[in-house]
Amino acid sequence: MNSPRFRYLALLGIALMGMASGCNSGNGLQTYPISGTATYGEKPIPSGSITLIPDAQKGNSGAAVSIEIIDGKFDSSSSQRGHIGGPHIARVVGLDGNGDGDLSPKGQMLFPDYELEIELPEAASEQAIVVPGDLKLPKTRTSGGRGA
Repeated sequence: MNSPRFRYLALLGIALMGMASGCNSGNGLQTYPISGTATYGEKPIPSGSITLIPDAQKGNSGAAVSIEIIDGKFDSSSSQRGHIGGPHIARVVGLDGNGDGDLSPKGQMLFPDYELEIELPEAASEQAIVVPGDLKLPKTRTSGGRGA
């Protein structure tokens, strides 16, 4: 039982068990990687984020994860963990990417925060997040006077 072949097989078994566990968030929850595209009005969202929140109303619970959108693409590898699978609420924030380096480092909002329900598999997946192009920010009041 102490042969090199046995030790090799034991090490191989341990390595396979580690690989089978997938992306573990470190807190005991199994998480799964996600990547994909995010568009607004059929154009890539220049900058922003997608937050995946387990849908408690549908019996899903766990930690939410926020993933950065860059040039219309997102990848959970940038956030160090993925989602837990099952029903989620995806909250999308879209910015124009024309940051001023000061108060709005990633630019101005393109649309109001957008939410959609999404069913995520308990496996790695790619998703296409589509924000309707007719979703517009409400007009803000300007402090205009009647003149002098």
